[in-house]
Amino acid sequence: MDLSSDFLCLSGGICGRSVYSSSMKVDDVKLVRKIGKEIRLRRKALKWSQEKLAELARLNPKYLSEVERGRSGPGAATLLRIALALKVTPNDLLDVGASAENTHDPRILSEKLFELLKGKPKLQLEFIRRLVDDAARHTK
Repeated sequence: MDLSSDFLCLSGGICGRSVYSSSMKVDDVKLVRKIGKEIRLRRKALKWSQEKLAELARLNPKYLSEVERGRSGPGAATLLRIALALKVTPNDLLDVGASAENTHDPRILSEKLFELLKGKPKLQLEFIRRLVDDAARHTK
């Protein structure tokens, strides 16, 4: 079996299954991409760089980038380390069950809102950003 098509390995011996593996089902690929998107959203909500999250989760920054882009699926231990660094539960990153308290964190909701509004006119986005920032200040 040729592992080069199934696994992505980076320096430091960090490996993960690539979503481009011929053995992965379409639903698996979607889940890996969804997890990566959720990790990126939460990292950006905290205004952290990939390097900062990678350091806190004890990961190679290049590997974290692959995970966030949905090109590599994190194992259970890696997902747990990322979740702990982001101060959420792994379930929050999987986005499949009951959410933790911080799911209603205005920063996370703001990032999710702006992800949905991508491509809208800048003036509208700036207006919405101000509204969201004002609302976040009043909820603290």
